[in-house]
Amino acid sequence: MAKEGMREFADRVAEASPFPGGGSVAALAGSLAAALGEMMAGLTEGRAKYSNVDSRVREIHQELKDARNELQDLVQQDTAAFQSFLDAMNLPKSLEKEKAVRSEAIESAIKRATETPIQTARAALQVLERLRVLIEIGNPNARGDVAVGAQLACAALKGAQYNVLCNIPGIKDRAFAESGRTEVADLARRAQEILQQINSMMMEGS
Repeated sequence: MAKEGMREFADRVAEASPFPGGGSVAALAGSLAAALGEMMAGLTEGRAKYSNVDSRVREIHQELKDARNELQDLVQQDTAAFQSFLDAMNLPKSLEKEKAVRSEAIESAIKRATETPIQTARAALQVLERLRVLIEIGNPNARGDVAVGAQLACAALKGAQYNVLCNIPGIKDRAFAESGRTEVADLARRAQEILQQINSMMMEGS
């Protein structure tokens, strides 16, 4: 993603290929959400009108930049994780020893492919939490942009949750699977609460 434009990336998503897929798109949505927050922060910093919140906005700006970089990396990591799963599926399975090696490789790959969207969900929630603060204290001229970012962050998190749920049935380590299911469910619940708060703030301010 880092070396290609949006149009090229969308063209690749549209191809009849399993990747880049929903996990990568979810991470991209999260990175765009962070970017919108960074924009509002930049439009707030250094202005006398917001001097009382300047230090907090600058702190949030850096946190959003870090989250955006992480989410952009996760766009690639999701594709790499799925490729490792395909590689494991293609391992030989004629002999019993080969079957055992293949089974272990598949389990490892599908866990990796589950951990990646969990990371996306965590980062997306962090973005959403900071966007909520910006709507409260930042330059109101960019509130609409940040509200769009909030929707994208929530979509990124839900998309990541769906990826986790799709992978869980194939994981033999049930403790790992249930831990992932529980964590993303909690993240999604918290995201919905924050999104509702943001929606209320936008409706009240309209």
